[in-house]
Amino acid sequence: MCKLDFFVLSRKMKFYRANCIAISIKIVFMFKLKVIAAMFFISLSSFVSLHKYYVSVTDVEYANDAKSLQIISRLFIDDFEKTLQERYVDSLKLDEEVSDTYIKKYFSKKLVIKVNGIEQQLTFIGKEIDNDMVHCYFEIENISEIKSVNIKNQLLFDSYNSQQNITHLNIKKKKKSFLFIKDNFSGLLKL
Repeated sequence: MCKLDFFVLSRKMKFYRANCIAISIKIVFMFKLKVIAAMFFISLSSFVSLHKYYVSVTDVEYANDAKSLQIISRLFIDDFEKTLQERYVDSLKLDEEVSDTYIKKYFSKKLVIKVNGIEQQLTFIGKEIDNDMVHCYFEIENISEIKSVNIKNQLLFDSYNSQQNITHLNIKKKKKSFLFIKDNFSGLLKL
């Protein structure tokens, strides 16, 4: 073999070796990229499945000048609509006026307030849709003397086992908050 053939062969081997290294690096890089992409999608899908939560917030406040309890409940529209559809009408939408009848009916069974041990009647004032939330307004009139307020908040428990209902009471400058779950849905504020 002549020196020139050896030189050409040597250059070809270096070229092949360089190509093999480049291919190996490319394979490793692609493998790492696939692993990172898989980890990203797994973490993203985990996040999405953990993202859904079920919560409502209810505020009960005593209006001294009106001698009434004023109640505002805030619920996610999709959750509340689903519950009302399961109980009453399949095609019910909260932005329809007819939904008011079913809101009154549902709240009368699921949000029970006793003042001084006597169950009170909720008067539905109206509702307001705010993005993905519905605000439901109620009032209990002719309350002049309050010694205790007992509240049972079972909103959406019939549809969602993990539902949590945060309830804030603000009665005659005394404040108390409750976190109600399906197995513990009643609280008492003594004045």
